[in-house]
Amino acid sequence: MRYRDEPLYLPKTLSYLIAVFAIAFGFGGLRIFARIWDTPSWSSGVLVGALVGFLTHEYMHELAARASGCYARFTLSKLGLGLTLLFGVLRSVGVPFVVLAPGYVSVRCLAWAPTMRGEFKISAAGPATNIALATAAKLASRLLAGRLALFAYAFADINAWLALFNLLPFYPLDGSKIFRENVGVWILMFAAAAILAYAT
Repeated sequence: MRYRDEPLYLPKTLSYLIAVFAIAFGFGGLRIFARIWDTPSWSSGVLVGALVGFLTHEYMHELAARASGCYARFTLSKLGLGLTLLFGVLRSVGVPFVVLAPGYVSVRCLAWAPTMRGEFKISAAGPATNIALATAAKLASRLLAGRLALFAYAFADINAWLALFNLLPFYPLDGSKIFRENVGVWILMFAAAAILAYAT
């Protein structure tokens, strides 16, 4: 029997909170609970990075959608949330890759579908924001020292992974729509995210 993913329709704020904590756990695994309230630390950097990175990612999708005459809303996914939490467990035992997909952005247009260009802008807005955040935080980690540097590094790392995973060219991820519209831009964005994710 073929499994069909089902959305979880919850209040917007609750959906965001669940997604943020799922992303933080999916990225950091059980390590996320170590000294999480001891700021600055690696754990708090991951949590703050997930909060800022995810919320700005979704907000930029919404802004781009409104500019194209559409409406965008984040929706939790049972399958995506389950996979994200599963990878949190796997990351705890050293798995070097992670799935960060607790949900997806639904775009609704009242009277007309967005052009391919409009869809491209909506899709690119989210990961481009994470790349910018990761770049700024990575530079800050080079200038800071001690626990502040560790906080900035963790903030950069999770944002780089949010961008990298979302840029994979597979439907329904953002990368599939960017790849379809402009392969050159996709290559540049994917390369930037990969460098940021794997650079030490």
